[in-house]
Amino acid sequence: MGSGHPVYRHTGVVQVRASTDPGSWDLPPALHASADQQTGRDWLAELWRREEIRSAVTVASPTLARTIETELAGHSRGQHSLPRLLGTVSAYLRRWQRRATPFGLFAGVAATVPSDQPSPAGDAHRITARPDAGWLGRLIDELEHDRQVRTRLPVVTNNAAHVRGDQLVVPTHLSESTPDHASALDLSLRLTGPVRAALDAASEPILLASLQDKLAETFAHASSTTIETLLGELVTAKALLTNLRPPMTSPNPLAHVVETLQNAELEDLPAVTELATQLSMVHTALPHHTIADDAGRAALTETATRMRTLRPAETVLTVDATLDQPPTIPEQALAEAESAATALLRLTPHPFGTPAWREYHQRFLARYGPGARVPVREIIADSGLGFPAGWLGAARAHSPHMLTERDTTLLRLIQHATAAGEREITLTEPLLERLRVGDHGRMIPPERVELAFQLHSPSPAALRHGRFQLWVTGAMHPGSMAGRFAPLLSEPDQHRLAQTYAPDDEHTLPAQLSFPPRREHNENITRVPQLTSHLIPLGEYHEQDHTVIPLDDLAVTADHRSMGLIRLSTGQRVRPWLPHALETQQHTPPLARFLAELPSACSGFYGLVDVGAAREMPMLPRLRYGRTVLSPAQWRLPRADLPTAEADTDSWDTTLATWRHRWHIPAHVQLIERGDQRLPLDLDDPGDRALLRRRLHHSRSSHVLLRETGSPQNHAWSRHVCEFLTPLSARPPAHQPAPAPAAAGPSPSRAHLPGTGHVLRADLLVHPERATTVLTQHLPSLCHALAERMRRWWFTRHHQPHRPDSDQYLTLCFRLESGSHYAESAARLADWAAPLQQIGLLAEYTLAPYHPHGTYGTRPDTETAAEHLFTTDSETALSQLHWASTTGLPSQATAAVSMTDIAAHLAPTPEQGYRWLTHLLAHQPGKLDRELRDAALHLADRDPLEQLTTLTGGTELATAWRHRREAVLAYRDQQHHDHADPDTVLRSLLREHHLRAVGVNTGAERLTQRLARAAAQRRLALGHRRAP
Repeated sequence: MGSGHPVYRHTGVVQVRASTDPGSWDLPPALHASADQQTGRDWLAELWRREEIRSAVTVASPTLARTIETELAGHSRGQHSLPRLLGTVSAYLRRWQRRATPFGLFAGVAATVPSDQPSPAGDAHRITARPDAGWLGRLIDELEHDRQVRTRLPVVTNNAAHVRGDQLVVPTHLSESTPDHASALDLSLRLTGPVRAALDAASEPILLASLQDKLAETFAHASSTTIETLLGELVTAKALLTNLRPPMTSPNPLAHVVETLQNAELEDLPAVTELATQLSMVHTALPHHTIADDAGRAALTETATRMRTLRPAETVLTVDATLDQPPTIPEQALAEAESAATALLRLTPHPFGTPAWREYHQRFLARYGPGARVPVREIIADSGLGFPAGWLGAARAHSPHMLTERDTTLLRLIQHATAAGEREITLTEPLLERLRVGDHGRMIPPERVELAFQLHSPSPAALRHGRFQLWVTGAMHPGSMAGRFAPLLSEPDQHRLAQTYAPDDEHTLPAQLSFPPRREHNENITRVPQLTSHLIPLGEYHEQDHTVIPLDDLAVTADHRSMGLIRLSTGQRVRPWLPHALETQQHTPPLARFLAELPSACSGFYGLVDVGAAREMPMLPRLRYGRTVLSPAQWRLPRADLPTAEADTDSWDTTLATWRHRWHIPAHVQLIERGDQRLPLDLDDPGDRALLRRRLHHSRSSHVLLRETGSPQNHAWSRHVCEFLTPLSARPPAHQPAPAPAAAGPSPSRAHLPGTGHVLRADLLVHPERATTVLTQHLPSLCHALAERMRRWWFTRHHQPHRPDSDQYLTLCFRLESGSHYAESAARLADWAAPLQQIGLLAEYTLAPYHPHGTYGTRPDTETAAEHLFTTDSETALSQLHWASTTGLPSQATAAVSMTDIAAHLAPTPEQGYRWLTHLLAHQPGKLDRELRDAALHLADRDPLEQLTTLTGGTELATAWRHRREAVLAYRDQQHHDHADPDTVLRSLLREHHLRAVGVNTGAERLTQRLARAAAQRRLALGHRRAP
């Protein structure tokens, strides 16, 4: 991927978020720091008389609103309470004036369109409200706790629960007081007979009363009270889910609850019937696209009061604003967004997936093999691969970050900019190439990404004529910042947004993930109507229909380049999507995260600029690419660099001014707190400096982050601070793994475990440069010692490609005549290994489970033929290594021609095999080593067996190739019955041969592939030349 056309194209879908700031008040400088209590109280009273301000603050923080009213009523909480209160109010108002991120009534959203005549935002907006997730969740909890109510509700087994030993494990939902790092991931229940029976009977929706009757029939000795209590506990633990809980695809959750209660035949329960009536009245009264005037805000307040009467709570409503007149932007701004997204991808530190996913991909290939299909439940279990390293519930921690050439280059650039007093680094094409990691020609771009940005321009006319800068504010994949506000969009705009998820490949099913977040209050931001043709519900009650894909119908597959998700019942590829931007590390259930990230696990990582090892530096300059600011300048302000909280204001301001001068800090910045909460500040304003001082000294950290925002004049064209969001799609369509074979991948139950298995596997820790010595000089004696107890043997080499510092192993496999021979065979292996340790060739070895790969097929006859092929290829590799050591001919050249011979005999005809290989091994530019190329082409000048017999020592090697040819042909005959994918099989055989005959080296493997491609092309050319 170079500097040509952008990788991404915009979809024409644009969302805008803009402040609704009425812009008709002034904040007196340093008012909140003033000792004049009465002046502050008068200002606050004047402010609080304004309905639009009172409503906006009340929606944002009912606690703050109550505190203001208490203060104005003359009930002060102490001498320092008013200054603190004024500071808090000032922060809220500054946020309203200077930020576009939706938060209650402070900012609104709308869909907008590109226009030749860009226009500013209007002032009018509308209100839409729904019950707060916490308020509604507690109400549902109470109803489910009522035995008479829950017995009349249908229930279904929670599909996100799973069995671990004798326990049923159910994902937990966190209380609001539980910190993320201290949270339990799941709840365990004893999987007794009655519990298992209940879960089995509720695999499809069933009325809880009917389920109770079923259990009473099965367990006649149990009392009805015991069964009722058990089912109540299962409902409380959410092992059983009632239909009272609205799925996250329900845009109107209160309507769902009301309708469910009305359909539950509760007429004989007066209190519940009355509650349902009251809830229905609340639902009717909730504002929906109501004009945000005094009447609309009064209706909002009245509805909130009624809800608190029903169920007291601090927060009862979540409120969103919709812009009546959104700003429009020119087409060239979207073209700049395409360029910006492409630049972010070019700057990625992970062109082939994050380290955790790269490791997971390699573990999948090593355990199951390319093309295998492993059910999702099986692979995430402790007996499978679990979750990627560093995730919630994962057995492995993150690998430590290793300093890279990209880190060194960035550190050097930042140091030079800092020394020169510059706040900006201009990214040129040569500089982008220096920062590039890996071969971007092999990188798979994520197929759908989102970019959030601001446009800085002095006027609509300047914007129209291209005088603008695009400032990137967000970059999202695989989640979506656009889905959060889909319920506020018109049906046509929702449809256009939904189209951005449609795949280019007709064989791929886009499926929206629908699940409750780990924290209940996050339901306020994750409730998104169904935007895709299919749905994958996790931990939710859903009626089954043709759009729902059950979790048990999903399997993981992979090839050598990527991973994917397959629907087992149809063989179709499934592309799950997260329709919202919920934080994934702590707040998203790991199963949902796994499904969302899996299809792009090996794609280029897309996101905001990652500065790697430089992230802790005191100053990070702005990174600009053309008209785009990819990353604004950022500074760390240490608390220790400024006077203590007791210092006077002048002293503190003077020290801050000195610090700003030293680091060249502009007036307009954002204070970054608690993740990505941002408070815009003007450091030339005394009131804003007082806010900064207060936040700094109350911060839990030893420092705060300040990030530049640009001058307010940059937003003059739009009248209100605004931010745009657009989905983009990759062009050309991203790589898709080859379709998986019809047969499912192997399950852990098929693994041959050490001790009694039919396959003895030993992993030998040997220095890579001494592996050939062990293979050629010592392995034959072991094979001879085990000859009477085994049917076949083979070997390979492996290590973790994403960890250059990891050990390399020789893996020896012996198919035994019977499991009863394992112990004696292991003893012979130990006798063989001991001398190798004594002479310094073997560090250690491990007896490991052997997992048959599903790549080559799963029928017994196919497995036997595949293992025979492994054996003959291992013998061929040993012959090639021996031949190379005695003749001095390059082993890579011989291996390359050997690979073409495999392809020639796996295909129906040699010519088809050669074409197949040249298609499978893509052309790679660059010069080939002349000696290697000449050696490979010399062997390919005629049939390799004939050519080998003319060379010194080649007869023995020709015999090994002939035996392997027979094994390839025998496997090919069996492969047709197993429907194994030919491309996947050939690629795997070529890779395995290289590992055996050359070794573990990605660069060497690419060179060998180029030689093999050249040899195949030579064979094709000779065939055409000799054709009559």
